[in-house]
This record gives sequence, structure tokens and C-alpha cells, in this order.
Amino acid sequence: MPLIKIDLFDFKEAAELKSLLDNLHEAVVEAFEVPAGDRYQIVNQHKENEMILGDTGLGFTRTKNAIAITVVSRKRTKESKLRFYQLVTDKLKERNEIDPKDVLISIVENNDEDWSFGYGKAQFITGEL
Repeated sequence: MPLIKIDLFDFKEAAELKSLLDNLHEAVVEAFEVPAGDRYQIVNQHKENEMILGDTGLGFTRTKNAIAITVVSRKRTKESKLRFYQLVTDKLKERNEIDPKDVLISIVENNDEDWSFGYGKAQFITGEL
């Protein structure tokens, strides 16, 4: 936990995609201080005409390396969110050669009762987690 959904254009090779996912997970662990074993990632790859990521009037153009990251999580502090944004863009630039302008991140918050990790139980509520 959190659940990370990654949308990108369909051109990544397996090793490149694994590296990207590993780097995103490192940022989650560092910024949100979750155990390394809490890894939940879903990748959706799209053809060029299936994903449009504008700049919201900020004056830049995204490239074919554009990536949209949706984080579904329990509430996080403003500081941890800002740290996460910076860690993600730093790691992806340094290790995956993805320009920070190509990284769109959105965090969607929910509550403990909104999670079931299996067996039809809400483990945060039952005390199992």
C-alpha cells in the first residue's frame, strides 16, 4: 500500500519497464515510509492516440516518454507528498532518462475501510495490519 497505477505509451521494453517500476517503488518507500514489501503497481500501456497529457497552461510540451502516475493511498502529509513528487522525478530522470516535464502525478486519498488485501476482509479495520 499505496496502490500505484502507471499509464504510459506502449514502447517500453521489459527491462526498461522493470527499472521504472523499481524506481517508483523506491520513491514510495522513501517518501511515505512504507515497508519495502508493500508493493502494489499496475501498468497500462497505450497507443499514441489513447493518452493525452496537456500542460495545464504551463508552457511546455510533453514527449513520447510522458507518464501518468496515480497513487491511491491513505492520507499522507503535504511534506511527504512533495518529497514523493521530487523523488519520482529525480529518480526517473537520473535512472530512466525521463524528463521531469513528462511526469504527471496525482494522489487520490482514501480511508482504512477502503482497503481489502484479500479474503474479503478490511485488514486495517480488523487489526491484521
